[in-house]
Amino acid sequence: MGLGSVKFLLNHFSQDSDSGDQVYDNTGKEDVTAFEPTLFIVANVDEDTDIKANFVLDTWTAASDTALDGETGASGGGIGNQSRFAGQIGYIKGDELNGHSYNLGISTEYDYRSLSLGGNWTRSFAEDNFTFSVTPQLFLDKAKDFDLENKKEIDFKSRTIWSLDLTGTQLLSPTDLIQFGYTHIQMNGMLNSIAGTVRVDTETTDLFGRQSEKMPSKRIRHALHSKWVHSLSQSSAFHLSYRYYQDDWDIKAHTLEWGPRFSFAQDQYFLMPTLRYYDQTEADFFETSFASEKKHMTSDSDLEEFNSVRYGLAFSSEANTVNVFGYDSDLQWSVGAYHTDRSNDMKYQVLQVGIGLSF
Repeated sequence: MGLGSVKFLLNHFSQDSDSGDQVYDNTGKEDVTAFEPTLFIVANVDEDTDIKANFVLDTWTAASDTALDGETGASGGGIGNQSRFAGQIGYIKGDELNGHSYNLGISTEYDYRSLSLGGNWTRSFAEDNFTFSVTPQLFLDKAKDFDLENKKEIDFKSRTIWSLDLTGTQLLSPTDLIQFGYTHIQMNGMLNSIAGTVRVDTETTDLFGRQSEKMPSKRIRHALHSKWVHSLSQSSAFHLSYRYYQDDWDIKAHTLEWGPRFSFAQDQYFLMPTLRYYDQTEADFFETSFASEKKHMTSDSDLEEFNSVRYGLAFSSEANTVNVFGYDSDLQWSVGAYHTDRSNDMKYQVLQVGIGLSF
């Protein structure tokens, strides 16, 4: 039995857009740059039990946040750099037929706090040809809003999110596997974004013609997801996945993703290109600007009608034996790059580098 594993993952995210109708100063700039280093630790207690933990300390700059904060004088020159700390600890127990896990997490930043609880139960049937899993999660969050009329932040308000995912995996043949499932998510409480504003043609707006967005206090979301994995040879395979999504804000979305996988040098190296297409309708209370004040209003570009294409490439290496502090360890590393184009004039890129050791 091994001692466990340690993995460090660094993500760099950049987003570019000049068409964000929710941005306070009417520039439309939604530029974001983020660095997200994450540390994953797994400790083996015995052959069937693991303790896991992960920690994140990420930083980012967001043009929309800075514009709102700086223009209203909330803190002079604007928010500028922001940061978040998040951590999670979990317990995993499993044997040949059953597996279960539990986790507890926290996340905190200047305008958002979250406490999360979750678990997973998995059981194998028919000599491991079929596997069924149940994954519930609960998030007890608090988020700030911004009062444009009085130019001040509104103290933390509660937001509760819970989800349930049911997934089945069936081995069809030595070369084919299918997966299918359903996810339910319910959100309650303060669902506004602190930087979300709308243009309204009334006298109740500020000097930029802006009011704070007004969101419903409830959102129910449903998703059906499926995946087919087919082995082409001992060194190549591909997967094809489809996801259908809808919610009670009248958004419907389709996601189609395809990705082959190639192995080299007796499965020591892996190459994984991917292509993803996404298409969604807009929320029923979305408009780029409003002629009059309404009960619910948003101009958030994530809630408007758009489609997107993401393409990327990842390369990884497994099981290179090295000696670390007197222990023989397996070294793994990976690099990946992904680019997304959205039809509403947004682009974003993700660069990812990971390195891990298994003892």
